[in-house]
Amino acid sequence: MNTAAVTKRTIGPIAFATCAAIVTAGIFGLTGSVDANVETAIGNDVSGNELRAITIESWDRDYSGGGYGWQILTDKDNKAAGDYQFKASSLQAEREAKLIAGSPQDIVYNQNYPRARIYGIKFSFTFPGYNTVTLRPPPVDHYTVERPRPHLNEIALTGTGPQNGCYDDQALSEYADTNRPVMIDCVTGIDMPGTVKQISVWVMGRGNEYDMEGWIEDWRGNTHILKFGTLDFIGWRPLSVDVPGNIPQDISSFPQTKTLVFRQFKIRARPETSLETVYLFFDELRVLSDVFEVHFDGAQIDFDYADCNRKNRLLSLIRKNARYPERWAELTDCTLSPKEAPDEAKKFNDANNITDQPVNGPAGQ
Repeated sequence: MNTAAVTKRTIGPIAFATCAAIVTAGIFGLTGSVDANVETAIGNDVSGNELRAITIESWDRDYSGGGYGWQILTDKDNKAAGDYQFKASSLQAEREAKLIAGSPQDIVYNQNYPRARIYGIKFSFTFPGYNTVTLRPPPVDHYTVERPRPHLNEIALTGTGPQNGCYDDQALSEYADTNRPVMIDCVTGIDMPGTVKQISVWVMGRGNEYDMEGWIEDWRGNTHILKFGTLDFIGWRPLSVDVPGNIPQDISSFPQTKTLVFRQFKIRARPETSLETVYLFFDELRVLSDVFEVHFDGAQIDFDYADCNRKNRLLSLIRKNARYPERWAELTDCTLSPKEAPDEAKKFNDANNITDQPVNGPAGQ
């Protein structure tokens, strides 16, 4: 696993009513222009970018099935403890997670929303040192991302790997119906739509000497560590970090965007960190993302259902995590995509009153 450390970007302690406006309108309101990389014979009808602030995790909904939202673990956990427990205690550490009603007052978007919740954690360690806490999504379908790899290995060739999909509900997998061996990595995390420029999260601290990182994975399987900075502050504060341009997020074919996956937060103690119980609360994990996808003559033509679904991917990621998905454009109805050749030929002939063309080809074929 390749790991790259990146410098932090933390919003300073300015007046937080103003700070909220900066986060929602300033940091996430940048505009600019870049040239699309996909070349077409007649050129592109538009070149530019479309920066949007998108919430990828609000913690308003519980997908864990246990009311705790995300998992919390420590480096002192018993690795052989069996199924995950949202609350655990040992001689060296204790930890607990839960979803709690509430929201930062400076997030106007959440005001008067009765289902608004925050993610709360509690942990403590017996001994000082470089203690570590991990916060990560649970391994359920909602947080599962399939990553096909451009290579095979003995696992795929023997048919014992996850080449038939990563989901418990196989209907969600793009590869459930293929007999072709495909090497798939099943990644637990949040698929981040578009080309991500910044990541932001609201954190309420109580002045504890810890530092926080965000771990993201690119489409090649490499992990990158983004440093949000210190949690040694009191009250709600938005923390943000830039995503370096050298992290690969696109290719030169259409669809161009190759999404990043947010894997987890890491919270690290320092040697001088005191040993009192720590309480932290999280809300509104967001990305500032360029959701522009180059358009060209023919981009709307689908080969089949899978091709249509692949082009729907960007918008479906946004709608999946949106509180009000109806405010976004509707997905293309992929059930109307071209079917297999005989069915498609019959549909075409029927629609055009063609009766003199065989559907199944010339005799003998």
